[in-house]
Amino acid sequence: MNRSKAGKWARRAVWGSVFAVAAIGCSPLNVAAFIFARDDKVPAPSPLTFAKDGPKKDKDEVVVALLPQVAPGSAPQFATIANELADKIARQMPELAKETKDKRKLKILTQTQVDKFKMQNPTWKKMSADDIGQKLGADFVLEIWMEKMRLYQPGSQNQIYEGRAEIQVTVYEVGTGDGMPKDKYPLSFSYPRTGVRSADAVSESSFKGQFIENLAIEIARMHVDHKASNGIADGR
Repeated sequence: MNRSKAGKWARRAVWGSVFAVAAIGCSPLNVAAFIFARDDKVPAPSPLTFAKDGPKKDKDEVVVALLPQVAPGSAPQFATIANELADKIARQMPELAKETKDKRKLKILTQTQVDKFKMQNPTWKKMSADDIGQKLGADFVLEIWMEKMRLYQPGSQNQIYEGRAEIQVTVYEVGTGDGMPKDKYPLSFSYPRTGVRSADAVSESSFKGQFIENLAIEIARMHVDHKASNGIADGR
């Protein structure tokens, strides 16, 4: 086979892959990232890095405490979402760091450890994030506020899934002494991103699990570098 024919078939193979992946519901941008830049590393918008002139600048282990809270009046389906989300973020963050070969060790405190602290400190909500972090031995505290959550499209009589959530994440670096957030950002989350899904497709518990899993991935990527190809497998 001559060079021109080889190039022709190579191009056909690439575009065949693009159309095949697009057919399962991925956006053209995600498809392009998968085909052409799957090994590229995407920098985290809000990395958990120490101050360059701080005492922890050379520390090779980063300990993170997660403090998720649900807004009062949220639907009953979300009664346990705080711990479920934290558990999934705690799994996702180290996995992303491992994939991108981050030299630092990323340790996320378990919700069992955080819950034990809360039981021992009933007035913990009145404590500063810095105090909480120091008592837990954490380097960073992530306060995650969740509101306006839903699983179903309004007016669909629970026949169409359309997950939504408004998230506010506040990041504190423990021990800086100023008590000010290192970063703060809103996150308008939707699942699935490709549209809606019939409630006949999966059970509510399964859809809720997928909703929480993808929300955890979204938050984890805000703080840990990740591969560009990660997004194509989200099932969105």
